[in-house]
Amino acid sequence: MDTTPTGTYALVERLHLRQWAMRAVAPLAALATNGAGLLDVSWLPRSDALAVEPRADLALRVAGGVLVATSAALRVAAKGVLVRKTTLTTGGVYGVVRHPFYLANLVGALGTFLVAGPLGAAVGAAWVVVAAPLYAATIAGEEKALRRLFPDAFAAYSARVRALVPGRPPAPRPDARVTWANLSAEREPPRLLRFLALAVLVFGLTLTGPAATVTLAVAAAAFAVSHALR
Repeated sequence: MDTTPTGTYALVERLHLRQWAMRAVAPLAALATNGAGLLDVSWLPRSDALAVEPRADLALRVAGGVLVATSAALRVAAKGVLVRKTTLTTGGVYGVVRHPFYLANLVGALGTFLVAGPLGAAVGAAWVVVAAPLYAATIAGEEKALRRLFPDAFAAYSARVRALVPGRPPAPRPDARVTWANLSAEREPPRLLRFLALAVLVFGLTLTGPAATVTLAVAAAAFAVSHALR
C-alpha cells in the first residue's frame, strides 16, 4: 500500500518545517528575555517594552512553567504507549486526543515563550500563527495514511476522539501502559530532557546573580546528560 506523503504534507516533511519551527522556540524565547536578566542587548526589543504589571508578569511566567510541566507529562503519556504502523494506538492518552504529542509540542512551545515574560508571550502568539498551519498539514497527511492502513478502525476512532482538543474519554477504551521500552524506541528520554533543559535555560536568562548561575548550570548539565541517554 502506497503511503508516500503528497501535497503540502510532503513539502512540510521534506523541508522539515515543523521541526525547524520547534527548534526556533528556545532561541526566540531566549531573545525575548532581553533586559529581564542576564541578556541585555541594546538593539533588541526589551522584555519591558510591553507595559505589564509585576503581578501579571509573574502570572505569565508561572503559567509558562505549568504549561512546560504539562507538556512533559503529555510527551511521556503519548510516546510511552505509542505503537507505530502495526496497530492503531487508541489507548491511554490517545483515548482523549488523537495527536497528544503534537498537542504537547504546542503547549510546551507556548509555555517556553511565557516563561520568558510578556515579550515572550507576544513572540509566542506570532509563532503560533506560523506553526499552526504546519501542524495542520502534518496532521492531515498522517491521518490520510492512517485511513489507508486502518480504514474502518480509524474512521471509528476519529468519530469519537478529537484531533487536538482533549475530550471525555470514550468508554470502554483499550488499556495502555507507559513503558520505558516504548519511550526508548521513540527516543523520547533524551528529547524530553533537552526540551526541559531549554525551558530552564530560558528561565535562567530572566534571572540575575547566583540564581541565574545555578539555573543555567542545571540547564547545561541536563542538556549534556541528554546526549548520554538512550
